[in-house]
Amino acid sequence: MRFNIKIILTVILCYFGLSGINVLYAQNVKVVNLSDAISLAEKNNSDLITAKLDQMKADEKVSQVYSENLVPNLSLTGSYQRYFKKPFFNITIPNFGTYNVPVGTDNTVTTALNISEPIPILGTPVFSGIKIAQEYSILQKENVSRIHTKIKADVTKAFINVLLLKEVIDVNTQSLTDAQENLRVVEARYRVGTATEFDYLRAKVKVESLLPQISQAQSNLTLAKKMLKTTIGLKTDDDVEASGTLTYDSTEVYGRTENLVNKISNENVLIRQLTLSNEINRELVRVDKSSFLPKFYVFGQYQLQAQEDDGKSLFRYFYNNAIIAGLGMTWDLNFFGNNYKVNQSQLEVKKTDEQILNVKDQLKTQTQSVLLRIDDAKKRIIAQQETVSLAERGLELANTSFKSGVINQIDVLDAELSLSQVKLSLLQAIYDYQNARTELEQLLEN
Repeated sequence: MRFNIKIILTVILCYFGLSGINVLYAQNVKVVNLSDAISLAEKNNSDLITAKLDQMKADEKVSQVYSENLVPNLSLTGSYQRYFKKPFFNITIPNFGTYNVPVGTDNTVTTALNISEPIPILGTPVFSGIKIAQEYSILQKENVSRIHTKIKADVTKAFINVLLLKEVIDVNTQSLTDAQENLRVVEARYRVGTATEFDYLRAKVKVESLLPQISQAQSNLTLAKKMLKTTIGLKTDDDVEASGTLTYDSTEVYGRTENLVNKISNENVLIRQLTLSNEINRELVRVDKSSFLPKFYVFGQYQLQAQEDDGKSLFRYFYNNAIIAGLGMTWDLNFFGNNYKVNQSQLEVKKTDEQILNVKDQLKTQTQSVLLRIDDAKKRIIAQQETVSLAERGLELANTSFKSGVINQIDVLDAELSLSQVKLSLLQAIYDYQNARTELEQLLEN
């Protein structure tokens, strides 16, 4: 009886020593399901917030490019000019001599309203600029989508890791309970002389050996919860508890491997981003090529000018007005420099083409690997589910037979060990399935 009290006290102290913090501060534990965890992570993730701001900035850039290229440019200029010493020219009048005639007035005030608009022909790539801005905006939206998908995958993996470790603790705790029950039976038989001291010591060692396993599993669970909290992005001191259990849905079907591989390699967000980047690069090639051609624009000006000498108030100046309109042209004749720019832009297109091919190959390999892991995990789950039922029945028969004296204690310990191992193997198979499933969904999500 003394030994039983010792075992009970050890278990109680171990439990409260490991989980005492959670008991004392249970009011500060935030219980979340997977959906809640993903929502919180999306609200707290700084990368996602930054990506959304970049998207908003890109949308504003589209509006700016439309305004710059399709709306006439207006500008208002004004100047005041003062002659402290006027220029002059000489006039010689026969028989009267030579006279110095001053040029200009003491004060000159000029105000002009200018308007100009590029003509979208030849070297003026108006529509290319608009297209580049639009594609860049779409690229930023794809980046937001990619980060959304990554957050979901990261949180899901951290979440199911917590669920796995909770299940592992439950299995180890059940094993401890079975071992304690076996020890009780062996101890009772040892006292009446129907069991050997060796049987008694072996049962005792079995119980003692399970305590460190539970302690280690509890520590791993604490670390996993901290990792989940970090992944969610919680800045409070609250602990996080994942609700739910590690489950397997045997009805899930993802379709033919070939179709999935082709879909992911052609439609994954990485491919879409690279394709958009390449479209931008091709537009830049067109822009650089257009620099070989002249750029035309129309312009107009409304001008007010006053020229007055000192002695008259500024408000009494007389203003002359003029209206000017015309067609302008600029032409960059630095053809060698422009040619270098075109070559660099074309090389960037080829570089991105190569990146697309490489990423497609990587995605195909990654998809095939994930599908193989899913298939392997499914097979292990099906096999282990049946094995768990057999092992549970075996332990039940072993306990009954041992109490009846039909089998030895070692047979009971073997049955307990087998049940624990197959349960842990089943949990690992379900975890592997859920982990691979999460990776496949990350590859599939658009």
